[in-house]
Amino acid sequence: MGLLPSGVAQPASSDDLDLSARLRPVDSANILIDPGLYTWCGSAIRGEDGRYYLFYARWPHGPRKPDDDSLNRIFNGFKGWQKYSEIAVAVSDGPTGPYRHLKTILKGGFERDRWDRYTFHNPQVNFFEGRYYLYFISNGFTDDMHFTKPLSREQLHWYKYNCTQRIGVASSPDIKGFLDGGFRRNPDHLVMPDSIRTWEVTVNPSVTRGPDGRYYMMYKSRKPDLGHMTFWMAVAPTPEGPFTHYAEVSTRADMACEDPYLWYDRRRGRFYAIAKYFSRTGTLAPEFGSLVLLTSADGKDWLPARHPLVSLRRLRFKDGHETTLAHLERPFLLFDHRGRMQALFAAASVRDPFRNTSVSVPSDENTFNVHIPIGRR
Repeated sequence: MGLLPSGVAQPASSDDLDLSARLRPVDSANILIDPGLYTWCGSAIRGEDGRYYLFYARWPHGPRKPDDDSLNRIFNGFKGWQKYSEIAVAVSDGPTGPYRHLKTILKGGFERDRWDRYTFHNPQVNFFEGRYYLYFISNGFTDDMHFTKPLSREQLHWYKYNCTQRIGVASSPDIKGFLDGGFRRNPDHLVMPDSIRTWEVTVNPSVTRGPDGRYYMMYKSRKPDLGHMTFWMAVAPTPEGPFTHYAEVSTRADMACEDPYLWYDRRRGRFYAIAKYFSRTGTLAPEFGSLVLLTSADGKDWLPARHPLVSLRRLRFKDGHETTLAHLERPFLLFDHRGRMQALFAAASVRDPFRNTSVSVPSDENTFNVHIPIGRR
């Protein structure tokens, strides 16, 4: 069963989570930004040394050189994520920052015949059974693309990269392994489109351990022929798979979402997912691009949560002012060792970064990662 409108049914009484009421104002210490790079996709975890490590995506501003592709201009500016994104690590003494960049740990090597030839994007870090797991997406390139919808030469070329996006994983027994290159990267992908339920892409992976000890992944795909975004669930006996289809989450156009963050709430006995709302119908939230909350008792039948709005595209600052954002997406929750929420991480921009492909990007068109403190109640 897919996601139903909130007027159709109500979640069970255990669904009392109201994240919107617990988000606290931010200041500059809660923002990671680099004047020369786009910063996106933040996912943080407490390391074995007691410090906090932020895995995030980044790539340079400006136009692209031809490199191995005469049409490389399609990756100018913010669109460069599709080919040039890399996964970096930053560190902080506290959960909400300030974070300081350390190094890049995953970057495309442009090697032929690899599924992970180019971009590394959508990082999410987890700690399962004594080991750290970093889920991500990457892509290759294929000339074997056929669409029924008319496409320009540049659109078709874009999809030759876009439609090879798949989900992978790297792991290490400690954070040090990610920093010194001692981590293990699975040579093959974990999930790819099956052309039965999912088409074109498998991206935005989020993994949690369920009450039965299995590992549940929520991810984004599409319907055929460049259709709207859809969410799906897969399940595996181990954090590294094999992942098999479990359920659909949201496949209707008016429920279109992306960027899920999935977790199992043991106190409430249910799965939750925060997502970016990608529909203008107002079914889940009054504003396109809002962060919304979905829930399920079993991971199969999903509903809007009783308090479905997590955040509009706004940031509240400690000095009292509020900023309207062009983007607020890629949500991630950081929990402490007792399972209490500490912060909501998200990628953001004040103005639309797709507007500018020049070398110099104005500060209000740059992107950043924000770490929003979460109160207890």
